[in-house]
Amino acid sequence: MATKESDAQISSKKEFTELALDGHNFPTWAMDLKVSLLLRGMYKAIDTPKQGDAPLSEPSKYHILYIIRNHIHTDLKAEYLMEEDPRALWLALQQWHEKQKAVILPEATDEWNHLRIQDFKSVNEYNHAMHKLSSKLKFCKKEPSDVEKIKKTLSTMLPPQMILQQQYRERGFTVYSDLN
Repeated sequence: MATKESDAQISSKKEFTELALDGHNFPTWAMDLKVSLLLRGMYKAIDTPKQGDAPLSEPSKYHILYIIRNHIHTDLKAEYLMEEDPRALWLALQQWHEKQKAVILPEATDEWNHLRIQDFKSVNEYNHAMHKLSSKLKFCKKEPSDVEKIKKTLSTMLPPQMILQQQYRERGFTVYSDLN
């Protein structure tokens, strides 16, 4: 009996970070889920079915659902409460992720268009905003290149900083972190 209790305590712990409500960590979460299920020999339950695959037993099906649901945000659990098939839940979460990208991209693009170094009190604040925005755009598969980040930074410097801007351009930076 003590073994079953300790197994329950172990299985209730989170093995990896839960899927965030805004979906920003979906790629990492999806890989963590895949690894977790592969280690248990259960990945085929969410993978594309192959001809001849045996159907899941009820305990296996609910064990996989438990793993997935234990690693998603509470609001997502509520949204997909009635989903009792692991593959259907997996596909629904993938589809939800794609919709999240469609919502975030216009906002992130607008932020990028209005990002100016002159609007920040310090270079550190600007860099933080640049990295945060780059992460949003990366999530949407539209991450700006280092060259684009450098161009954005130099083109939005204040006129009194023209000499500094010119010196930076002459140095020919190609990696954004080198500009800092």
